Amino acid sequence: MKKIIENYADKPKGLFKRIFVTFFFGYLPFAVLHSILNVLGIMPVNFNDENVYGVKGVAIIICFSPLIVLLVSFTFWIYFMMGNLVLRLIKRIFYA
Repeated sequence: MKKIIENYADKPKGLFKRIFVTFFFGYLPFAVLHSILNVLGIMPVNFNDENVYGVKGVAIIICFSPLIVLLVSFTFWIYFMMGNLVLRLIKRIFYA
């Protein structure tokens, strides 16, 4: 247990960038699929309580995709950093 805590208790560098890029490329197929369905008139984009189709809908998807990914990435980064803080506290209390 001590070895695991010592290996993972260091503060990660570049973690947010990795999380953001991973979530962005994970979200990309869904954004492309939603764009295709939007252009075909099957699935609308709801923007300001109105259904938007076509090129305007695709533009909205392209504009809001990075924002959504940023919010999800930030949430997961905060969650990870809280876990890392607890791990560092355990290391300091029990193995200092």
